[in-house]
Amino acid sequence: MKVEEIFFREMYHQICLLTGDEIVNAVNLRDVFDFPPDEKLDGFLTYAYIDTETFVFEILAGAKLAADRVKIFPASYKKSVKLKRAQVDNAEFKLMTDEYSLAFRDRIQMINDKNSVDAAREQTRLIKTLDAFRHPHYPDDVVVYFLDAEHKPELLWVRCVAVDENILTGELLNEPRSDFGCHVGDKIKFGVAQINGQNILLNLPTQKEQNLA
Repeated sequence: MKVEEIFFREMYHQICLLTGDEIVNAVNLRDVFDFPPDEKLDGFLTYAYIDTETFVFEILAGAKLAADRVKIFPASYKKSVKLKRAQVDNAEFKLMTDEYSLAFRDRIQMINDKNSVDAAREQTRLIKTLDAFRHPHYPDDVVVYFLDAEHKPELLWVRCVAVDENILTGELLNEPRSDFGCHVGDKIKFGVAQINGQNILLNLPTQKEQNLA
């Protein structure tokens, strides 16, 4: 199974084995290890998380496959190499067991402490109804319809910030072509709506936006 076939939540905060010549050749081993292993690697043991807005795999160790075993070569604690999901979509993927999480718990704790986000944004990552609208490489970013009676509808990217019951707050990432009363960088409200039997994410103008429109 390849990375591109896996939804982000199945990998999020998990130990993932990524293999393939393409991924191994794309990494300078001296950026990962103080002393690169003599054996040819088959891939890397990684930890998957969201780095600011980008889904990444941070390398924990080199991996050599032998029958049903995975021989690992731990990376240096002083070095950090992150592979963006867009770089490794074609890599072969395997979710690793909890024993590997235990072996790298200190390194994982360091990563989590450095990349912690507020609870409000973390809550939006749990909302499965948003999954159909998420960008595969930037899971916090969803595509939202902007509609009103005076302008043509537009699809714009919005970065999820918080959720209160069924109403979401996000940061607008694109400048609308039409005047919907909001601009790139503004906080907007949106939610799930159904049009012609199909779910969409729909901008919910605030009273201020309605007065400006």
